[in-house]
Amino acid sequence: MNIHFFKRCFVLILALGFGFNTFAQKLPSVQKGPVSAPAGLKIDGKATEWGDQFQAHNNATQLFYTMTNDKENLYLVMQTDDQSATDKIFYGGISLVIRKHDDKKSAPLKLTYPLVSLAERSTIVIPLRNKKNNIDSVMTLVNANIERYAKKIEVSGFKNLEGPDISVYNDAGIKAAAKAGTNRAITFELQLPLRYFANLLDSSSSFDYSIIVNGDTVAPNTIIVIGGASLNGSGGVSLLNDASINAIFSPTDLKASYTLMK
Repeated sequence: MNIHFFKRCFVLILALGFGFNTFAQKLPSVQKGPVSAPAGLKIDGKATEWGDQFQAHNNATQLFYTMTNDKENLYLVMQTDDQSATDKIFYGGISLVIRKHDDKKSAPLKLTYPLVSLAERSTIVIPLRNKKNNIDSVMTLVNANIERYAKKIEVSGFKNLEGPDISVYNDAGIKAAAKAGTNRAITFELQLPLRYFANLLDSSSSFDYSIIVNGDTVAPNTIIVIGGASLNGSGGVSLLNDASINAIFSPTDLKASYTLMK
C-alpha cells in the first residue's frame, strides 16, 4: 500500500458522503404526491420493501419519509440517521396528525409511536452513540430493546377505540414498528386503516397531515439536571447554555396534504 492508495480511499469516502448529502438535498421537504404501495409491504420497521428510497427529506424533523396507500390502509415509513433526532423521537415519539383539508374546526385524528419510559429509552439510544461499538451487536441489542419496550401506540380522535393508548398487538388494524439498521439509522413504520378517517376526506379524497417529532416535556415545578444543565419546568423550560438539550424540549413538525390513490 502507498500514499496514492490512501488518497484514492479518501476521495472515495468524500464522494460517498457527498452523494448521500446530495441525495437528501435533492428530495423535497414534503412529499409532492401519492405513490403506489410497494408489493409485499410489512410493518416491521424495515425499509427494504421501499428500496430504502424515500419521497422527501425534511430538515426540521430530520426525517426521510414516504406516505402511500392501498384500498384499505394508509402507510407511513420514516427514517432518520441523525442522532439528535433519534434521541428526541425516543423521548416523546412521532405523531401523525390527520385533519380535514383546509378545515381547522374539524377534530383531528392523532397517533403517536414509540412510547417508552426514560429508563427504557436509554437502553435504545445510548448504544447507538458510540461509533466504536460493533454495529451487529448494536443492532441486536437496540432492536431487542425496541421490541421489548416500544409496545404502545397513543391514539386520540378515534371513534369506537378506547385510549389513551393501545398495544402494538391490537386487533384494530393499526400497526407500528421500528428497527435500527446497519447504518445506525432508525426506521419507523405506521399502518392506519382508511376507515378511521373517512369522515376527514374531501371530495377528491384529500386530507391534511402533520408529522411531529414531539420531544420531551417537563412537569411544572420540576428541576432536572442533565450534563450540568438545569431545566426548570415552572411554566416553561429554562436551560443553561445548551442548545442540544433545549432542542429535546422543542417539538418540530412538517405539514402537507395527501390525496389517496384510487
